[in-house]
Amino acid sequence: MTPPSTHGGRRPGAGRKPGSGSYGEPTQPLRVPQSQVPTVLAYLEHWRTGTALPLEPGTAVARDPQPLASSVGTTGPIRFSAAVPAGFPSPADDYVQECIDLNRHLIRQGHEAATFILRVEGWSMLGAGIHDGDEIVVDRALTPSEGRIVVAVVNGQLTIKRLRFREGQPVLIAENPHFADRTFAEGEELEIWGVVTRVLHKV
Repeated sequence: MTPPSTHGGRRPGAGRKPGSGSYGEPTQPLRVPQSQVPTVLAYLEHWRTGTALPLEPGTAVARDPQPLASSVGTTGPIRFSAAVPAGFPSPADDYVQECIDLNRHLIRQGHEAATFILRVEGWSMLGAGIHDGDEIVVDRALTPSEGRIVVAVVNGQLTIKRLRFREGQPVLIAENPHFADRTFAEGEELEIWGVVTRVLHKV
């Protein structure tokens, strides 16, 4: 009779220890809709690093375009200092150097009618510092060029991505490794709606 093998099968203490993975606790498999895989992966990555994000749509989408000139009040200028130290604050007002009008500060001269403010939904541009709920300033009079962040209309839907060209063809690049590049097949519609010039990030 052949003796039983000492190889294979379960062995006490073998295998990965519970909680020793990248999340620091036991995990379990889940079934996720295919369309939501990038969003879930992005959420888990930031949860693991202590910056948990709410689950949101799978792309950064611009909403509610509004003319910036009518969105920013012009009743009075805002005072500001040329530099703000990150150490101990000073109660003195001696560092206020000048006053600014936000319209003049945020809008390129001559582009007033072509500048809009839009709200962002999603996390695909996180690497560019554009977060869900942020507002972006978009100039429609600027010529979109290689490497600029743009608002594009893809098959009738607004989206925010970085514009690149490959072999002469436009590609929309996300600033989040969990989101695939957006290339275009024949017959698909792409319009560059405007160029992003500023992001207004809440703190």
